[in-house]
Amino acid sequence: MKSLEQERRRIAELFDIAPSRVLHALAVLGVADLVGPDGTGAQALEEELGLGRENLWRLLRAAEALGVLTVDAEGGVRLLTAGTLLKTDHPGSLRAEFSDNALFTAWGPFVDCLRNGTPSYELSHGAPIFARMDDSPEELRQFHEHMRVRATQLYRPLLPHLLERCADDPVDLGGGTGGLSVLLLDASPTLQVTLTDLPAVIELIPETVRNAYPGRLVLSTGDMFTTVPAAHGTYLLGSVLHDWSDVRASELLTRCARALPEHGEIILLERVLDETGPDTRRMSDMWMMAMTGGRERSESEWAALARRSGLELREVHHGSGELAAITLSLPGADTTVHLKESAR
Repeated sequence: MKSLEQERRRIAELFDIAPSRVLHALAVLGVADLVGPDGTGAQALEEELGLGRENLWRLLRAAEALGVLTVDAEGGVRLLTAGTLLKTDHPGSLRAEFSDNALFTAWGPFVDCLRNGTPSYELSHGAPIFARMDDSPEELRQFHEHMRVRATQLYRPLLPHLLERCADDPVDLGGGTGGLSVLLLDASPTLQVTLTDLPAVIELIPETVRNAYPGRLVLSTGDMFTTVPAAHGTYLLGSVLHDWSDVRASELLTRCARALPEHGEIILLERVLDETGPDTRRMSDMWMMAMTGGRERSESEWAALARRSGLELREVHHGSGELAAITLSLPGADTTVHLKESAR
């Protein structure tokens, strides 16, 4: 059992926002990108970044305390493993995430968010997060760059399950700039994926993605709350519904249910919270409350949302990562008819 003093120190450390601000500064300045494989001198960083020597040195020593880099007695800077995650071209890069200052400043009015239900982001910035991005092409680009990187990390553990369950013509609904679609297309030469999102988002899909899958990647523009492509065997919603309240999430699922063929399935890639007890993923629930007005849900809450939308929860598959694949169908439907022969 921890002593009162140990608990005091632990709780006090949770107040400290400095570590996240140090990582934010490193990400915005691009420090990790400037440190070569054999290290870089602090003086070279000073010249490249245009920072005063003292402030740069203090930042680097703080970063050293966080275990992202080392600084030797001669001023040589070398990245540690954690520091490589701040490099732009690292496959698990967190640079875009730490660079986003708007998400940090949005937490200021969080208590008012709790009191009146308006997302903290909206209270802080004067507009809902997605509406604000619609008015800022650069913020929209940065957000979807971040989402594309995150998609690879989040969905890869579920890929074997998705390849077993998906029909040959899945829809990646609200699929952004193609992170999930690319995973599926790279893993299966037979899939034809329809990727849908708003026109401004579809425009951000890199040409390398557009041209890599001739005849197998179909890009479709539209608002998923008003238009869902009809009669596909599988509808994939990757980290979509946690952005929305139960009312709005049910509106979207109801529209998907109307588009669903008799034997089709909807697969949600989402967190499934523990019903009771401590669960660190509850912090993600706070993020969704603060940023979008959405929420993370437990299995019983996902089942209730499905029923509210005229659907039935059929299966929850927990992968090795933080997300699960939640399969929904029309009540009583036999969804085995569209599964691939190899999966039967």
